[in-house]
Amino acid sequence: MDKLLFQKRLKNLRSEMKYTQEDIANALGISKSAYGYYEQGKTTPDSNSISILADFFGVSTDYLLGRTNLKNYPETFAAHTDDDMSEEAKAELENFKDYLRIKYGK
Repeated sequence: MDKLLFQKRLKNLRSEMKYTQEDIANALGISKSAYGYYEQGKTTPDSNSISILADFFGVSTDYLLGRTNLKNYPETFAAHTDDDMSEEAKAELENFKDYLRIKYGK
């Protein structure tokens, strides 16, 4: 996890949505100062809290953790196969789609 990017994203998301630190602390069931420590980088939330934060802000956990710059993953995945694709290529495309579903929980 990129701690500096995590802090920055928490602050930016909170600011964009016009929430106070207290609003978010209440959603997490923690004190305002405990949440403030997340933004300051003094402490790091556990995985459950990161998931709650992602849901609260409507972003992916990967975005919060700095693993992607996409706030959300697309809900659908479209892939076009051509008639000139081999059966092996078509099967590989299906395998890749399955991999993405597993990786991102869809």
